[in-house]
Amino acid sequence: MTSRSTLNSQLPTPKIHSLEVGGWALGIITCALVSACGGSSHVTGHVTQLQGGPLGGAVVTIDGARTHAQVSADPAGRFDFPGLNAGTYAVKAEQPGFVMETHADLAVARGAIANTDFVLHPACLEEGSYVDGGLGWALQAAEAVVYVRLGTPSSPDRWIVNDQCVVGIDHPATVLSILNMGPSSGDITKTIHILKDGRTALTAGDEYIAFIRWEPAVGRYRPIAGPIFMIPVRDGKVAWNRADASNIRNGDAVGKAMASLFALLPSARGKR
Repeated sequence: MTSRSTLNSQLPTPKIHSLEVGGWALGIITCALVSACGGSSHVTGHVTQLQGGPLGGAVVTIDGARTHAQVSADPAGRFDFPGLNAGTYAVKAEQPGFVMETHADLAVARGAIANTDFVLHPACLEEGSYVDGGLGWALQAAEAVVYVRLGTPSSPDRWIVNDQCVVGIDHPATVLSILNMGPSSGDITKTIHILKDGRTALTAGDEYIAFIRWEPAVGRYRPIAGPIFMIPVRDGKVAWNRADASNIRNGDAVGKAMASLFALLPSARGKR
């Protein structure tokens, strides 16, 4: 008969066996978890600059459930986040000297490629000072003087004008009359767009005498010297009391000259 001690010595040690089985199970569980964390979806796109080319080196960040990653856009502005699970993500792009842009709630399907492109605007402030060289300078600097009625303005946006960053508002305008100031003014159509610097829009329906010149970079006209030479017209008369131009007042030399100029405008080409 075998003794109890001899029998125990012949049996495998439960503790060691349990550890071996536990280690095998732990390995299986770990592999399953790693597999679950790596999906087959992608988020890709390009980062470019407003009115410019790609922004290589821009930092792009993605955030989602259990996901946070950053990459730098390549020289062509392209970025790619591979191995994502299906879900909703927030993606942002940033570059020094530009306004950060975020695309929230980007839906990514299982095994799909979601594309999201960024166009970064220059981080700039509106120009705060304007040149006022007087009426003689204005007549020479402007390509045309137009009598216009403004339409509904756009929201403030950023524009690159003569390699400078400008915050401005696009004002569509109906041209009521034109006084030719240069060869290009003959190309002015009945409806034009005037880009006014600043964050405060002019009111739709108001009428102005505008000293303007063409800005090819933005495909719009722009008043010379900022708002000073957007002269209001009210009830068919030039309004000279200007909060933004202290040197223009009723009865002064500039006022009289402009009144004479305004009288010429309707006869320059007639109502358009």
